[in-house]
Amino acid sequence: MRLTRFAVAYTGMLFALCGVTVPALAGPPYQTDDPAPVPYRHYEIYLGTQEENGAGGLEAEVPFLEVNYGPMPNVQVAVSTPYAFTSGPQVPLGRSVGALDAGVKVRFIQETVSHPQVAFYPSMELSTDGSAAPKLFLPLWAQQTMGRTTIFGGGGWERNPGAGNRNFWSGGVADTYQFSKPINAGIEVYGNTPEVWGERGSMSVGIGMNDDFSDIHSFVVSIGTSFAGQRDLHAYAAYELRLGPGSTGDRETDSKKRA
Repeated sequence: MRLTRFAVAYTGMLFALCGVTVPALAGPPYQTDDPAPVPYRHYEIYLGTQEENGAGGLEAEVPFLEVNYGPMPNVQVAVSTPYAFTSGPQVPLGRSVGALDAGVKVRFIQETVSHPQVAFYPSMELSTDGSAAPKLFLPLWAQQTMGRTTIFGGGGWERNPGAGNRNFWSGGVADTYQFSKPINAGIEVYGNTPEVWGERGSMSVGIGMNDDFSDIHSFVVSIGTSFAGQRDLHAYAAYELRLGPGSTGDRETDSKKRA
């Protein structure tokens, strides 16, 4: 399989990292995001659940709602909010409305046969009860498609305020394959540097699948585990609804193949 220069260079950078967390608004169903925005005047709506289970306890979002919209060509605005459950060793189960995530994806380089498409996707995590300072994530994402194979990845810097916390870098790379018109599946590696003083980062590997069982309906799922640093198991499952003018659920080819 031929890799682009970007993919080769980024994979090398990724393996120099050591960590894993789920940044805001990762590309469903993967932790790694992609640069393809929602088409102009179209919506992508996700309703699902995701969880992370590690030594520190369980964090689950049951359910979460994510809405992406294309207000203009090559631009996407995104908002998500979960109902969150948390528990830990000798800690009772906690429930609350989770943090509100909001971001704007801007694709500024279009994909050609010789170079990938690239987008800047800043996002912010806002505490719904005002108990925590906002978190800011500033990543770049890129993608190249070669026949049925699509490679996407990137990453960036996250501002992580709070006592004992530290700012960190995170990113990943994913390789997906279009097995049939409805089925797209792939594998990813994702990592980040330590986000808390005194702790190590870690890296994870995961697999994911998109089942576009109609023009406007999809089921997306992924599961992964860390293999270095902080140990955890993470999973994601969601129903996706695509809406927009023109044709039912019509969306750009690169957006369909992203994740």
